[in-house]
Amino acid sequence: MRHLACSSGAQFEDLPPSAVEESPGTPARLRSLRPLIDSSGLVRYGLLIEDPSLLLHNVAVVQDYAELDWGSKENSARNIAFYCNAYNIWSMYLAFKKMRKHGLAWKGQTTIKARSKFFYFTNIVVAGQKTTLLKLEKHIFDKFHDPRVYFAINSASWSSPRLPKELFDASQLQSQLDEQASMFINRQGGCVFEKDDTVASLSSIFKWGKANFARGGGVPAFVNKYKQGQQLPESVKLEFQAFDWSVNWDNNARANMQSSLAR
Repeated sequence: MRHLACSSGAQFEDLPPSAVEESPGTPARLRSLRPLIDSSGLVRYGLLIEDPSLLLHNVAVVQDYAELDWGSKENSARNIAFYCNAYNIWSMYLAFKKMRKHGLAWKGQTTIKARSKFFYFTNIVVAGQKTTLLKLEKHIFDKFHDPRVYFAINSASWSSPRLPKELFDASQLQSQLDEQASMFINRQGGCVFEKDDTVASLSSIFKWGKANFARGGGVPAFVNKYKQGQQLPESVKLEFQAFDWSVNWDNNARANMQSSLAR
């Protein structure tokens, strides 16, 4: 019987053998999380609590994945896809545990203490390597300098880039990363003009990743590559939005409010 290793060595749900191998002699592979993600990229935590088997399977695969060397310098589409999927799967799992423990009443990482525990002090395992979400995030950004990766990982919070309906795949990675960047900038409010075209309000992600965006010509140039409609002028003043750390579930108060306004 398998166990999920997490939180400084503590062990949680037992995994049934069927979740570890899809067929005798065939290594397990990641399965689509589509049933657990709604049309806007938010997580159906209520459904997940009812049946976590799909997520538990993917966590087990991420832990034991043997086709990747953590220390490898290989900057391949396969590696980028795996690490982004691993981050999103572990982030969803840690949020799922909180939601289950608190009966869907967990608000998210809304305090410094909560964020510290979530990102700094909860151990996870990726491809046999014990790490944390913070270290995994740093590993991804240090290893892969493509700024589109910022929009491929989700920290289980409202202001994070929405989860894609399908897992990242090496054969489609370039188009998937483009789609994630475009969706965040144009549909999730990652860049909006304030009052007139002289001030643009951007997600804090652009501030936190400034060094990586600079490699691609800077934040305005990156945004303009994907922004639909009015472009950012050279003289634009950039302001950064407050980051909403409330949990990214389909019953978040903000999701309900947006749904009501859309009716």
